[in-house]
Amino acid sequence: MSAKEYNFGIRAHWSVESMHYVKDVTFGEDASLIRTGNAPTNFSIIRNIAMNVLRRENYINFPQAIRMIGGDIKKLCNLLA
Repeated sequence: MSAKEYNFGIRAHWSVESMHYVKDVTFGEDASLIRTGNAPTNFSIIRNIAMNVLRRENYINFPQAIRMIGGDIKKLCNLLA
């Protein structure tokens, strides 16, 4: 394996880890008690959708974005439309 290929692999791994960090710390995925059937996968997909919607709207601080729009149903509907 060349150094360039190794570097690409390391960078790809850490980009995935940053997503896992956001899902675990911000959304508390590892602490979730949802553990049976398809529910863990379904909720993980919902968390991914939430992250993508927030990124699309140029939010970079997810906890702040959740506090700002989490309780406002009209804003949430507008983000999903």
